[in-house]
Amino acid sequence: MIIMTDSTSDLTYEEAEALGVEMHSLKVIFGNRIYEDKRTITNVEFYEKLRTSKELPTTSLVSAGEWLDAFRAHPDDDIIVLPLSSGLSGTYAAACAARDETGRRNIHVIETSTICVGLSMLVKLAVKMRAEGKPVAEIVRYLTRVAPRIRIYVVPETLRYLIRGGRLSLVTGAVGELLSVKPIAMLQNGVVKNMKKARGMNAALNALVEIIMTQFPPDLSMPAAYAHAGNFDGVQALAAKLPFVTHEEPAWMGSVVGTHCGPGSVVVAYFQLA
Repeated sequence: MIIMTDSTSDLTYEEAEALGVEMHSLKVIFGNRIYEDKRTITNVEFYEKLRTSKELPTTSLVSAGEWLDAFRAHPDDDIIVLPLSSGLSGTYAAACAARDETGRRNIHVIETSTICVGLSMLVKLAVKMRAEGKPVAEIVRYLTRVAPRIRIYVVPETLRYLIRGGRLSLVTGAVGELLSVKPIAMLQNGVVKNMKKARGMNAALNALVEIIMTQFPPDLSMPAAYAHAGNFDGVQALAAKLPFVTHEEPAWMGSVVGTHCGPGSVVVAYFQLA
């Protein structure tokens, strides 16, 4: 059984190899330079370029042709594909198109509705069930059932990149920067929602904890994960405020989310109580 994902899962290539997972790269484009996410540009290099670039980078999906080549490399294997949310990229649709092109019935492309460490949690659950000898149909059913329960939140350190990306008006953003406003954004079923705003990072983290524990309570029997964009202190402060038990180091938030949220952002993902 082959498990595939894309680079927005925020696994490193070394982690993906250790898990026995094929990870396919989206492209990150700065001007006329094209990089393969996680392969020819590291997260640290990405954020260094993001800080100094006059224009925001763009990203390009994993194409249907790339998926088709990956599928053809495993002609006799069951394949589970876990791409980022279809609401955020055409990567999911490209994988479906490639699957349909093969005519095979043993390629399963799952709508994850998530990204970043929310996606890596699903990948790791798939790996765990494969190691336990679960049949592919059971793994697909389980992942499809639990994926909609993932909640992932982002707290940006600065509004600058939301302004540059057109997500905030210049006037609103300038006022927010002056007042040190931090928005709290949630990704739910592939849709980004602005949940609340607070003045200062600590206040934003406290507000986020209140949202999580009162509005969308976590299932503490399921995994949780953290990520950051060069803000290890911030993500550690958030982890200290939440009841999640995780023994993994926070991941680096990758290029797709990082382009819009910018350096210093903090991320948490978990499964909501059913």
